[in-house]
Amino acid sequence: MKKSVNKVFFLILWRFKMESEELKTIFSNINLWKRNGERAPHKPLLLLYTLGRLDRKQPRMIAYSEVKENLKHLLMEFGPPRRSYVSRYPFLRLSNDGSWEITGKNKIDTKRDWSDNILLVNDTHGGFTEEVYSLLSKDRRLIREFANIILEQNFPETMHEDILNEVGLDLDLAGKPSRNPQFRERILMAYEYKCASAALM
Repeated sequence: MKKSVNKVFFLILWRFKMESEELKTIFSNINLWKRNGERAPHKPLLLLYTLGRLDRKQPRMIAYSEVKENLKHLLMEFGPPRRSYVSRYPFLRLSNDGSWEITGKNKIDTKRDWSDNILLVNDTHGGFTEEVYSLLSKDRRLIREFANIILEQNFPETMHEDILNEVGLDLDLAGKPSRNPQFRERILMAYEYKCASAALM
């Protein structure tokens, strides 16, 4: 009986590890718009924002009306300077990467562009798939691990703590430099004063 229980436990642990590795691969290979080595921060910021909500045990699906303003704020704070900041592209396109899904009154083709008004009238929501949400909810260490992957791949280390503070994630980064009066200048230097395109793939 004991051997049988141990075998079941081992299989559950093995499956959990396999799912974690699969999800790690997905988070490490998010399709980003790039130009001259510059990576658009839209999807990474949306993922970090969503991980923060998950860590606070908030609902899985997020209304576009909420994402529209909050992601715009994050882009203004941590993205390159631009004339306008568009939240709907990453909100829709992220569903093509394997960890995100979109729901609404009517089905939305995430490979097409839709206006903010259509997404709002459609009561469009987005969020991690049930499988991803369930996996991350079971182990906070995974949230930390994946948040670190996203930060390290997409943002200078000097920005990490400020981003985490904004999205409400505590990864125990005590001792790292916090925001100072030259914060915006550091962002401009990090992006080499280039503006990312509004059209994300």
